[in-house]
Amino acid sequence: MMVPAKRRLRAVAVMRKMITCAICAFAMVAVLSVHVHVQVFPSRVPVLPDPYKLPTTTTQKGRTEQQQSWSREVVPPHSKAPIGPHQIRQLEGINAVPALKLWKPPPNRDYSPCVEPSSNYTGKHTPFFCAPGESSGYLLVHTNGGLNQMRAGICDMVAVARIINATLVVPELDKNSFWQDTSNFSDVFDEDYFISSLASDVKIVRKLPKDMLGVTKAVKHFRSWSGMDYYQEEITSLWEDYKVIRAAKSDSRLANNNLPPDIQKLRCRACYEALRFSPQIEAMGKLLVDRMRAYGPYIALHLRYEKDMLAFSGCTHGLSASEAEELKKIRDDTSYWKIKDIDSEEQRSKGYCPLTPTEVAMFLTALGYPSNTPIYIAAGEIYGGDAHMGELLSRYPLLMSKEKLASVEELEPFRKHASQMAALDYIVSVASAVFIPTYSGNMARAVEGHRRYLGHRKTVSPDRKLLVRLFDKVERGKLKEGKNLATRVIELHKKRQGSPRKRKGPISGTKGMDRFRSEEAFYQTSLYSQARISPKVEDEQQPEGGTAEAGCGSGGDTESSSSHREKQAAMGVSFLTTVAPSLVHLTSLSSTSNAASSRSLPGTTTAAIRCSKIETDGVGGGEGIFHIQRRHVLTCFGATIALELVGSSGSLVEMATAADLIQRKQRSEFQSTVKSTLFTAIKAKPEIIPSLLTLALNDAMTYDKATKTGGPNGSVRFSSEINRPENKGLSAALDVLEEAKKEIDSTSKGGPISYADLVQFAAQSALKATFLASAIRKCGGNEEKGSLLYSAYGSNGQWGLFDKQMGRADATEPDPEGRVPQWDKATVQEMKDKFSAVGLGPRQLAVMSAFLGPDQAATEAMLAADPDVAPWVQKYQRSRETVSETDYEVDLITTLTKLSSLGQTINYEAYSYALPRIDITKLKL
Repeated sequence: MMVPAKRRLRAVAVMRKMITCAICAFAMVAVLSVHVHVQVFPSRVPVLPDPYKLPTTTTQKGRTEQQQSWSREVVPPHSKAPIGPHQIRQLEGINAVPALKLWKPPPNRDYSPCVEPSSNYTGKHTPFFCAPGESSGYLLVHTNGGLNQMRAGICDMVAVARIINATLVVPELDKNSFWQDTSNFSDVFDEDYFISSLASDVKIVRKLPKDMLGVTKAVKHFRSWSGMDYYQEEITSLWEDYKVIRAAKSDSRLANNNLPPDIQKLRCRACYEALRFSPQIEAMGKLLVDRMRAYGPYIALHLRYEKDMLAFSGCTHGLSASEAEELKKIRDDTSYWKIKDIDSEEQRSKGYCPLTPTEVAMFLTALGYPSNTPIYIAAGEIYGGDAHMGELLSRYPLLMSKEKLASVEELEPFRKHASQMAALDYIVSVASAVFIPTYSGNMARAVEGHRRYLGHRKTVSPDRKLLVRLFDKVERGKLKEGKNLATRVIELHKKRQGSPRKRKGPISGTKGMDRFRSEEAFYQTSLYSQARISPKVEDEQQPEGGTAEAGCGSGGDTESSSSHREKQAAMGVSFLTTVAPSLVHLTSLSSTSNAASSRSLPGTTTAAIRCSKIETDGVGGGEGIFHIQRRHVLTCFGATIALELVGSSGSLVEMATAADLIQRKQRSEFQSTVKSTLFTAIKAKPEIIPSLLTLALNDAMTYDKATKTGGPNGSVRFSSEINRPENKGLSAALDVLEEAKKEIDSTSKGGPISYADLVQFAAQSALKATFLASAIRKCGGNEEKGSLLYSAYGSNGQWGLFDKQMGRADATEPDPEGRVPQWDKATVQEMKDKFSAVGLGPRQLAVMSAFLGPDQAATEAMLAADPDVAPWVQKYQRSRETVSETDYEVDLITTLTKLSSLGQTINYEAYSYALPRIDITKLKL
């Protein structure tokens, strides 16, 4: 009985040796013959204004302010909310809708903001492109309408001034409309910032010069929805006889579509970057946002159930006869409202009426929002007060408004100014988790467009025409509230949640002025053009007649001018530009090396974070910068296994079992897939690189040595943690990782990747991309030479230990608060104390400076003032000035490796999986 067993053991031993020899031989062939093709990142990342912090501005009075902009926040800060993520999860299943989806923003579908001018923008080939300063005269603008109608008009007039080579005088606000608001421009908007931020586009002055006050002015009602020809020919010809042109109205004077991309981009810059509210309004608005968020994720409900709206539209459904008569009298007495006799029910059946408070209550319930959802009422006085709000209030008792959130004293400066009060509602609406307008007026369109600009925040647009049919059935008893109604309401609104899409064109069959009127307003869907690859997506519901152009960037050169970049740098730019030029000027993808070598990048100063090495473990265009041809995939993999064996001790190699090798192979394959997916995600959105770095740092810094809790455990994925102040602005990066995770998990045979691993490997991929780009930049933009420099002198081999630390377990709940500082507000001592608390010192603090705030240069300057940290800051600055940057790279990789494993027990069998068993007795040797 013993003889066959011994024979089998000897056979197994022989087979193991044969496998080991074959793998080693396989590896040698791979090492000697592998052919690589270099892939690199795009040459430039759009230089956009910092989306999280307003630049420092000096007003006329000399005060300097550093404001936190409500309009730039992508993620709400953490609040001790009664409705947190755990409560949301408990609500899953309401009306058969996962509650988490109720708050999740729509995907970006590869649409991205387009606001930068093209390289032709400052050329002198046509009058349109004349630079500011070559003015033909002055343009006076009298705006008309409410706040948002005036906003759109002002931005259009900025573009018109550019087209006709005019110096724009700060516009006058409408003081004679229904609201009778006496506010001046500087009362509502930040006048200084408006002028300075558009200095490279249009010359703007506060007042008409004295020598122009007595000249004859051309008072002109610019034709509605006009294109370039009208302004370049008819309006420009007025300069022959006049030096001052006065636009009597500003609303809808510029076409929505068929304008040059640079004009569309200028409209965007004016609306979303230059035209911000005055400091006092911004401060009060942010205060209201913070107080609203104290209740948790909230809905901003633009409840357009106000007296003026109902009187104008003639909508009286649910009102008493006396109330309907009162509204009719208002309409009859308002001379500039042309239509007097209106059939209310006909209006309602066509979807022309705002939803009533009762209908809103039914709508929110059907969508699945729980009764303890905080709701901000963005509106003036609701007609009829509590008499009409009863049903909504009974279902959703947490109804708030600016009057409830702020004291009488706090609101007093704004109370008598309708535009300023509307601005407060605008701010709270833009910052909400979900925005729901009950009527598609100027406010609804403006907020929806602004939310798209800030990253496709969720905006649910009720289909009023179809909803009223359902609600009427409920009223008649033909349909009951509950699952059936909810299913139908949800189905109606799957494509009405603020997803990026092309702007809706005119309704088919319309002609003349009605054709322009039927187009979707530019500022409702203005900023997004599809990214480099145009995905086949299903657009939201659109009117008959198809779609118009896809945002402001459809067509044309998208390379920004150097003057515009300089202007933005002076104003304060994004994390990408202030932290690390190496992160901004990434080398573009090129199909030929010749194209790459002929391209020269703009001059940049010494980068704070240097670009590291080419990835050698990527496969098929993956995270590795080396794209290995398919015929070499197998040999490269053999090299990976063999190198692992060589790197181990002789005894371990001798003891390695076939199962060990298979498991290593599986983990190596999975890691390559992870890096490949992350590489693709970062290549598509290189602007998230800084956020990925900070996300990894903050996830790790929750580690507590005393309790052995926290650390890089993926807890940052929880809403209550990502919404904390220290994580503000990182939600967009987390969203990208969520999408990458779905792709990784869809092909993984060893189970889903943990968030803990995903966050840390994303940071690694981000660093490798920047390290490589730095090497290419140092070679004058030559991709081939830069890649060789990176291969020869880079520190890619230092990632070995990091790569082995794969198998972190995810936390099941958020880590405790207060463990991570707000890096951009912390003192050097606070930073040192935090690093010391996790076992790191001044050296590690200095090398991680790029992770610590939106302005790395400022952070390093602050660190250099500390005697403990200064030597290391100087060391890494000197290292970044060298060709190889070895000291900086090695220490940065070492520090990140240590951070990424704080307190974590690595499961080295993670992501491996069982293979079908083979009966070894049947093998023939």
